[in-house]
Amino acid sequence: PPRHLRDPSETPPRHLRDTSETLSAPPCRPPRASSLGSEPSPRRPTLARSSTAAAAPPLPSHRVAHGGAAGSLFFSFNCRRFSRRLCPPLNLSLLDNKEQKAVHDSCGKYVKQERNLPSPPRFCGAREGRLNPCWSETAGNGSALSYCLPHFFILGEMKCGTTTVYELLLKHPRIVAPRTKEPRYLQQGRFAQTTLSRYAVNFRRAVETAAADTVTFDASPVYLRSKIARFWLARWLPEAKLIVLVRNPVQRSYSHWKMGYEWAHGKCSDGDMAQRLKEVAELLTFSSIIQRSLVVTYWDRCRQLTGGESAPSGFSLMALNDKRLPPAEQRHLHSPAATLNYSAFGRCLLTQDHDLILEYADELRGAWPVEPLKGAMSRAKHAVGSCSEMMMLPPAALQKSGSYAVELERWARIFPRSQIKVIVTDELTRGSQRIMNETFDFLQLPRMPIGNQSRFCVRGKAGVMDVLHASELNITIGHDTSEHAHLLAPQLKVGDCEPDSGHAHDEATGSDLHRIEPRVQERLRRFFEPHNRRLYRFLGRDLGW
Repeated sequence: PPRHLRDPSETPPRHLRDTSETLSAPPCRPPRASSLGSEPSPRRPTLARSSTAAAAPPLPSHRVAHGGAAGSLFFSFNCRRFSRRLCPPLNLSLLDNKEQKAVHDSCGKYVKQERNLPSPPRFCGAREGRLNPCWSETAGNGSALSYCLPHFFILGEMKCGTTTVYELLLKHPRIVAPRTKEPRYLQQGRFAQTTLSRYAVNFRRAVETAAADTVTFDASPVYLRSKIARFWLARWLPEAKLIVLVRNPVQRSYSHWKMGYEWAHGKCSDGDMAQRLKEVAELLTFSSIIQRSLVVTYWDRCRQLTGGESAPSGFSLMALNDKRLPPAEQRHLHSPAATLNYSAFGRCLLTQDHDLILEYADELRGAWPVEPLKGAMSRAKHAVGSCSEMMMLPPAALQKSGSYAVELERWARIFPRSQIKVIVTDELTRGSQRIMNETFDFLQLPRMPIGNQSRFCVRGKAGVMDVLHASELNITIGHDTSEHAHLLAPQLKVGDCEPDSGHAHDEATGSDLHRIEPRVQERLRRFFEPHNRRLYRFLGRDLGW
């Protein structure tokens, strides 16, 4: 975007900024050398002395991944190839911890070399004449091989119906499923360890169909908030179609907490971790977690206004330091409100939500909790994050529910609005065929009947994410050591969404709503109100949240 419209937070990540991954060209146009301006000159990679210099340590013969074991035989220093070694290998779960570490260490260096290309960046293969972006490359033996990347992306937000849209899309005969629902190639952490060839494996089915009118996609709901995803897609797939789902933020926050709560008690159902969760059960309810999230968010907001330290992270005690409170020997003389009014920071907190902050005043001034609960909270800090896959840690549920507009605006600065489709979850539930007809039009596909079921939910975690670590989300590929075992993906299990006893049907929206304590719901409504107004401005209509 023009310099005067640029968001300061939109500086490309460092590993995208000083290589060919930099978004320095005008949005959605092929990069030109003249557009680089004052950008730093790309560093030329050091040539490998042998064809195996960039390869990982040799693995046992029955554990070598399929897909370009030689890897560097097809390496090019002026364009990006798909025909390289898969890094990490698909059969990573068959390796022990020591072997996994060696592979990841090697992959980090290998991936860095792959991305250190001169500008302007390009794919080495010839673009095929298909609706879906696919390229044909010449292999070392002279044969032509095809590789595909997604035609469109479901960016998120998670807990807004991405699984439902995923399943409804697959009812179209011209849409081919990825290997796993959420490859997450462009997620922080994974991106630095994964080669393009490894990502492309997820879309082999699109290659195998050999039909010019079929398309495939990536449904990783973490991309909406990913700076890496924004810049990488704008650079390498500037014509990609982008789908974003938004949902009533109060309801989304509850669903976010509920998933974390169920994961926590499923993953840590016995043993020491289960005992630690049990000791703080009263603090793991939705009302407790979401209100702590509110306090943490207000803390960070007031820190920006008055200075001082950041809010405590995760499931931690929220105690102000002594500089923000009266002297210790005088605190008993002050009411909770007077104690907080001692500093500009405390006064700021009270203006955010006076009643809520007073409810947490004893914790903020260090008078609560007392033993044994204080020790239990300290012991449970790690368990809450680990067992819930970080889903229950404040203020995650709140942040993701309140950032639709901010993230959409960032994507719209880089991609034309015509390439962004926003789906409202309640509207999908009420009129799934209408919404999917609009979506098929958006994807340049003929309309197709999608049946009567308008909601789908994942059963378990297998097949949801692409596995890079054997222990990741408790998913493993399996222990089949046959020749092609590593090519198999865990089967995604999807079924009806079963409402629990805490649901109430809303006739106006046609949705099953979570029952939330009215006082908490009102606090959340007030918190989300400015965020919702910003979203309405982006969409050009009021959603009535």
